[in-house]
Amino acid sequence: MRAYWKYLLFILVIILIVAWIAGVFRKRVESTLVKTQPKKVTGLKIAKVEAREISEIPYVGVVEAEERAEISTRVMAKVLAVKVKEGDCVRKGDLLVLIEGEDVHAQIESIEHRIKQAEAEYRASLSQHHSESKTFERYTKLIDEGAVTPQEFDEIKARYEASKERVAQARAGITALKAQRKAILSTTNYLYLRAPFSGCVIRKFLDKGDLTTPGQTILVLEKAPFKARIDLPSQLFDRVRVGQEFDLLIESLDLRIRSKVVKKTPSVDPKSKTFSIWLLLSKDGLRSGETVKFLFPDRRKALWISIGAVLHRFDFTGVYVVKDDGILELRYVKLGERRDNEVEVLSGIREGERIIIEGIDRACDGCQVE
Repeated sequence: MRAYWKYLLFILVIILIVAWIAGVFRKRVESTLVKTQPKKVTGLKIAKVEAREISEIPYVGVVEAEERAEISTRVMAKVLAVKVKEGDCVRKGDLLVLIEGEDVHAQIESIEHRIKQAEAEYRASLSQHHSESKTFERYTKLIDEGAVTPQEFDEIKARYEASKERVAQARAGITALKAQRKAILSTTNYLYLRAPFSGCVIRKFLDKGDLTTPGQTILVLEKAPFKARIDLPSQLFDRVRVGQEFDLLIESLDLRIRSKVVKKTPSVDPKSKTFSIWLLLSKDGLRSGETVKFLFPDRRKALWISIGAVLHRFDFTGVYVVKDDGILELRYVKLGERRDNEVEVLSGIREGERIIIEGIDRACDGCQVE
């Protein structure tokens, strides 16, 4: 009986300990949501996003030359002379670059000597063949008359066939050597680099004394007229035709000109969903690779914001939007054309929303504006 009470007492102690650990004997504190106060920032300039109507949509293009040539050689040698400099205009056939060719000329002399030796051997084998041919003809008559034995005739015939084979080999050797000479002589064309057409030198990569390697560009030659190539979206395919005139903005010259469409791709690229047009440029002072803007007339509304409002962080581009309660929200935006100190916003914000245009370095996502 006494053991029974000890067992019950032990169980009771265990229950009390568990209840104490579970907090049964302590006053419960109701859980509530802890509200944090947002960080407050000052000194920010706020502006409302407004939509403005534009009459032209710009598309960026690049200037291309009518003809373009990269002057290079296919020999490894030292540059002896460069006859032109950047900006010089030349005529077709003018000498541009002179390349050292001692090795090539030595190869030509060697092959000429070998050709002379081969021709001498050919003449000797041909003379021997004529002699063996006459002997063979004489022995052919004698064998018919029974004046020589078949063994003697076979020896004469073998000598005749051998002389004939030597003549063929000598002739083939001369042909092979002349082919080698032709290949080497063609290399000399790459020692005297001439202008393939009349044009102007726009780039020079090597000077006198430099070492050139096969395929390395030495000069870049271009020929006017220049054209502007523009890639346009597929929705404009039926609205742009060859012969139409449009305005182009040449930023390097700060000039706006009128140009005519002289070429258009026959279809839209299914991958990029674009097509290309070329406009003739009549303005001097242009160089290939320069950017131009094709101004397509089309009235529409667009959102424009200050450049200072845009935050660039790695691949992220965004602006700080001020919500109705004064809390800042960092929102991703997609930008379009840039004009002076403003940039077009294609998506991400709406007209009428307020954004931070100055002091974005002090702003933070979730902060409150005072």
